[in-house]
Amino acid sequence: MTMEAEPVREDDVDDTVVRPRPVPHRDDDRSAPGPDDTVVRPRTSVSVDGDPFGDTVIRPRARTAPTLDTVAADASGDTVVRGASVGPVPAAPAPTVGTARARVPSIRLGGRVLRLDRPVVVGRRPASPRVVTGAEPLLIAVSSPNGEVSSSHLLVHAEGEAAVVDDLRSTNGTVVRPPGAAPFRMASGASVVVLTGTVVEIGDGNVIEFLSPHLRVGPDDVLPPFPSVP
Repeated sequence: MTMEAEPVREDDVDDTVVRPRPVPHRDDDRSAPGPDDTVVRPRTSVSVDGDPFGDTVIRPRARTAPTLDTVAADASGDTVVRGASVGPVPAAPAPTVGTARARVPSIRLGGRVLRLDRPVVVGRRPASPRVVTGAEPLLIAVSSPNGEVSSSHLLVHAEGEAAVVDDLRSTNGTVVRPPGAAPFRMASGASVVVLTGTVVEIGDGNVIEFLSPHLRVGPDDVLPPFPSVP
C-alpha cells in the first residue's frame, strides 16, 4: 500500500520569516508585505501630539542662553545659583574745591571794622534805598548830637577791590581826605572812588577809614589810630 505524502501548506509552518524589504522604484513607493509575513521596519519619529501608538516620547529641552539672574540646572543635575549682574563701578565724585573768598575792602567806623561784602548805609537813622540791586545793604546808625549827619547820609560799597562812596543828598555834605592829597567836599548826590587809607568825614566827629582789601582784620582787632585831621 502506497501512502501519498500530503503537500505542506504555508499555514502549517510556525516559523516567522523575515524577508528583506524590496527597494522601491520611487521614494514614496513601498512594497506591501505578504499577508502572513512579519516585517520589521525602522521606527519613524512621530510628534508627541499625534503619536498613534500612545507612546511617550521625551526629547531634550532646548538649550537657552543663560542669564546671570536665573537659576539653572547643570548637566550633572546639581542646582547652580548665579548671582545678579554686576554693572560698572560708578566713579568716585570729584572732590569739591572750596570757593575762594573774594577780596573786598573794609571800613573802620568808630570801634567797628566792616567788610564791604555788601553795601553799607551810614546815617543818623539810615534806611534802605527804594531800589535795591544785589545784596540788601547793612544799616549803620551813628550819633549826631548837633544834627550834622543826615538820616541816610552816604552809601559805601565795593567794586571789585575798590571802594565807592555815594553821597545820598546829605544836608551838610561829605568831606573826603585822600592819603597824600588835599581834602575836598563832595557835591550832594555825587559818587567817588576812594583809595586805601582815605578818610571820609560826615559830621559831628564821625569818621570812616577805608582799609586795604588785602588786610585781614576782624571787628575786635587792634588797629592804629585814625589819621589826624588837620
